[in-house]
Amino acid sequence: MSRIQILSEDTVNQIAAGEVIERPASVVKELMENSLDADADEIEVKVEEGGKKKIEVKDNGKGMTREEVKLAFKKHATSKIEDIEDLDDLSSLGFRGEALPSIAAVSKVTVLTKTEDQLEGTKLVINGGDIVQVEEVGCAEGTTIRARDLFYNTPARKKYLKKTNTELAHVSEVVTRNAIAEPEVQFSLTHEGRELTFVPKSSSMLENIKAIYGKEVAKKMVEVKSEEKVLSIEGYVSKPEINRSNRRHLFTYVNSRYVKNNILKKGITKGYGTLLKKGRYPLAFLNLKIDTRKIDVNVHPTKTKIRFLEGNEVKEKIAEAVHSALLKEDLVPSVEEKEVERTKKAGSKVEKQEKKRSDLAQSQLDMEEKAEVGESKLSHMRVVGTLKDMYIVVETPSGMAIVDQHAAHERINYEDLKKKIDDKIDSQKLVSPKTVELQPKEAAILRANEKLLSNLGFELDHFGKTTFRIRGVPVIFHEIQEKDILHSVLDELMERKGTSLEKRREEMIKYMACHDSVTAGDKLSITRAKELLEELGTTENPYTCPHGRPTIVSFTENEMKKWFKRT
Repeated sequence: MSRIQILSEDTVNQIAAGEVIERPASVVKELMENSLDADADEIEVKVEEGGKKKIEVKDNGKGMTREEVKLAFKKHATSKIEDIEDLDDLSSLGFRGEALPSIAAVSKVTVLTKTEDQLEGTKLVINGGDIVQVEEVGCAEGTTIRARDLFYNTPARKKYLKKTNTELAHVSEVVTRNAIAEPEVQFSLTHEGRELTFVPKSSSMLENIKAIYGKEVAKKMVEVKSEEKVLSIEGYVSKPEINRSNRRHLFTYVNSRYVKNNILKKGITKGYGTLLKKGRYPLAFLNLKIDTRKIDVNVHPTKTKIRFLEGNEVKEKIAEAVHSALLKEDLVPSVEEKEVERTKKAGSKVEKQEKKRSDLAQSQLDMEEKAEVGESKLSHMRVVGTLKDMYIVVETPSGMAIVDQHAAHERINYEDLKKKIDDKIDSQKLVSPKTVELQPKEAAILRANEKLLSNLGFELDHFGKTTFRIRGVPVIFHEIQEKDILHSVLDELMERKGTSLEKRREEMIKYMACHDSVTAGDKLSITRAKELLEELGTTENPYTCPHGRPTIVSFTENEMKKWFKRT
């Protein structure tokens, strides 16, 4: 008996279904995309048990004739393409002709559909891929598809479905990402009779972001718009103060198709640069319009993955568009009312801690005459004092702001060093060169980074296998022993072993900028505080330190009135 066999059609269909249908959300995705391709402008999604028991997607699109709906559930039947060349100029969301037969292979499906010119519609019932009923019925124009008992005939796959709330969360995400990209379409999601999401038709993506994420988030969004012949980018990204601990809120679309692609996500995060702390990510909703010949959408059956012909160029264009959009905005974070309420609740605890300190000098606000900040991005500010030798207190037209003196100086030093490093950061010659003996690992790291160290301002000579002579060090390190400087820098480089030269250079600049900055406890005069703000105001990004911490937090006059119950 031959060990090689041809599988039955049922088995082949169920295997193919497994490539497209992983969970209830996969069904919702495929059906919603078909609705959008049918020019629907109202789409209702109803599910039970997170979609495990029942999924229904109803639209007011073009609908299908009796012949078309029977054909639609045959494998590789599609209205989206005719031949292989069509893949190079694809405008629809679906195209493979695998979704409907895949859904039908693993569930009990009922279809109600009607076109505009038909008097009656068609009802089609399919169980496990077999058509069991076709009849004429009265129904509205458009298509309604119900899929019941997902994976009822494949128990091995059914057992991998998660709890109802988990599956519902995935369904909700599918509805959300479609709603954001299609503002001219009305979307709703209902779970077991309770409406969870309703996004009405609107005139812009921002309105839909507001409907889904709320007005407070929508107020903090920044428009991104970049138009070029081959690639255009449009959408919204959040101000740095609105951020999350993961990338789940980076919604990326290519020619209005939602895609998961690391190139796009890396472009967005690169655009923020040092505006966000490590491990924090923005909210982003970007649609790229690109020549269809520059992409391959035929990478995966679910069509959520995509391949770019010139991926690195796309990443850089996104980073440039995001960075440019952010720097046009006032990115000073303000204290929201909820933060004020949280502060009130914590007030009694804080007061007790402050009493224990009872150090009058620490809580004293230095007051000299007000100092106007010179012409810069921060020229609307007036320095009124310093607080706890850590903060600069300023008056603004709308209220007041607090500036972290260390974070501000760190930003100034960082941008100054970044401009210089392409040539060479200033070095100070040692009167008498110092010899340093390194561990073999340190010596290897040093040799691998000689050019970088030279650009950073180090002047070093080989003086044996693991011995080096220090002839000069960066001016910025003027108060540390030369050997300690080198060991510290090599420690930093070892932490980043294996990363790109660009990344190592970036981290070293941050390290050096931090080292030479004023710190908490350094007493600043009003004059020096004013100079610091003037220097900060001339930087490209005066709103965060190189590590993403805010340099300035503002308070409006209205917020302050609320604190004191004046409103």
